[in-house]
Formats: sequence, C-alpha cells, structure tokens
Amino acid sequence: MKKKTILTVIAALLIMIGVMLAVKVRTNAPDSAGLIIQNGEKTITVRWEDINQTTFTGEIVNGKGEVSNHEYKGIELIELFNVNGIVIKEDTKITVTSEDNYTAELTGEEVMTGSKVYVAVVCDNEMIESIERNQGGQLVVYGDANAKRQVRYLKTITIE
Repeated sequence: MKKKTILTVIAALLIMIGVMLAVKVRTNAPDSAGLIIQNGEKTITVRWEDINQTTFTGEIVNGKGEVSNHEYKGIELIELFNVNGIVIKEDTKITVTSEDNYTAELTGEEVMTGSKVYVAVVCDNEMIESIERNQGGQLVVYGDANAKRQVRYLKTITIE
C-alpha cells in the first residue's frame, strides 16, 4: 500500500512539473500576432493587419496532384522584403517555418521571380487562421508541384 501511495505522489509531481514546463514554454513563445522575419542579427515582426493586401489568383497543386483555383489577399514576398528594407540576391537561402515547426526552403531567385511567391492572409474571402484560430498567414508558391511548400500557419521567415 505504501508503494502505491509513493507512486501516486511521484506521478502527481511529474504531471505538475509537465504542466509548469508547458506554461513556461508557452509564455516564452513568440507573439503569434504577426510574421517574424529574421535577417542575420535583425528581427522584424510584421503584424498581419499591417500587410498591404492585394488580390492574387492562380492554380495551386495539392499533394495528390489535384489543381484548384483560389483567390488570395496578401502581399508578394519580394514586396514584403522591399517594404522592410531587406535586400536579397539570387543565391539567398530563405527558410519558412510554420507555427507547428514545419519548414520549407526557397531561393532568392524564386522570390525575385514576379508573381510567384506570396504571403496570404485571406483565402477565398475567409481569413487564414493561425493554429489558435487568430489571424494567420500562408505561403503561396505558384507553379510549384511540391505542395509541401504551401506553408500554412506561417510564423517565421529566416534569410541567409
């Protein structure tokens, strides 16, 4: 009986420690109210509502190879970089990370190609949501058969 009580106390302590760690990690997580752009030592946070929204449409290919048309509102990624004083070159490596830590890579050459890479905040007249159901964003890469690069829950862009 005494062993059972000790095991119960240990289990309760482990659960409490787990909850405290989860709260601590959540408290230290970056604010989800915008897109974080990391350019070397410089970090810029662009609030979702501050993204200049233009409408763009095109065909998106999903993981099954099915093509669909969508109307998005957002900003071309190269324009977002330009507005924030970020200069990229063709050989620049750009890593996009989602809130759930999914990553995709782009090249500067792709981003510099007109009407190809966008950050969307609205799809088909509906707000793109974050994991927590707040305003979020999505990377849209037109003409790319790799559907995994259409990163949903967009959170961070790292430029190298």
